Amino acid sequence: MTWAYRENVLDLEPRGPLPTQIYWRRRGLAIGIVAVVAAIVVGVAFVIFSGGSDTKSTVKTTTAAQPQTPQPDNKTPVVAPPLPAAGPVSVAPTPTAAVVPPPVLKEGDDCPDSNLAVKGITNQPQYAIGDQPKFTMVVTNIGLVACKRDVGAAVLAAYVYSLDGNRLWSNLDCAPSNETLVKTFNPGEQVTTEVTWTGMGSAPQCPLPRQPIGPGTYNLVVQLGNLRSATVPFILADAPPPGATPPAGEQPPAGAPGEAPPPAPAPAG
Repeated sequence: MTWAYRENVLDLEPRGPLPTQIYWRRRGLAIGIVAVVAAIVVGVAFVIFSGGSDTKSTVKTTTAAQPQTPQPDNKTPVVAPPLPAAGPVSVAPTPTAAVVPPPVLKEGDDCPDSNLAVKGITNQPQYAIGDQPKFTMVVTNIGLVACKRDVGAAVLAAYVYSLDGNRLWSNLDCAPSNETLVKTFNPGEQVTTEVTWTGMGSAPQCPLPRQPIGPGTYNLVVQLGNLRSATVPFILADAPPPGATPPAGEQPPAGAPGEAPPPAPAPAG
């Protein structure tokens, strides 16, 4: 009995109704499947255990890490050049514009603008439309020595401006002149010239037609070269009704009975 059992256990030769090769293939396939499963199990176990070991090792490494003290670079030290010896400090002078004194005016020289003053005078503060205002132009030597200057009608001008600065009239527009009058001014001496305004507007070259200036307040300005006077205001008012008493200063000149009044000066423009 014992020998028979051993003989059956050791008998690995497949037996059955099918060919022997089929049984051997089945056994090989079973053994292969078992081997693959075993390999997978071993691989999973290896990954799990090795991963846990890495985690612990990482934690330990992080805990054991100590801050590193930076080591200084081995560089050659830079030596600053020695400071220059202390001594007097020289400061370059700042160039300044040379002050040119005004030229010394000698007696008889031409009068510069700085030695003259101009102004305008109206013969009354208010006029009626239709009147012919008379303007006086005054040039004064305000210097300390006598000098000469041309104050002729070609260069001495009177202007009428509106209050907002519009130029309305000048005696040089419609009655230009080439007259020169070189005058020697003693200190404080004045030269006066009178012009008459017809109350009409004008412009350079006297374009026509000329329009009358209406009622309002205006400014007189006198100019000699680049010298301009201060503005002198005056009023043009509506003409009084017929038979009304003319304003003061406009009374007809008194004369002997039967005499005609003296002729008025010709208007300048």
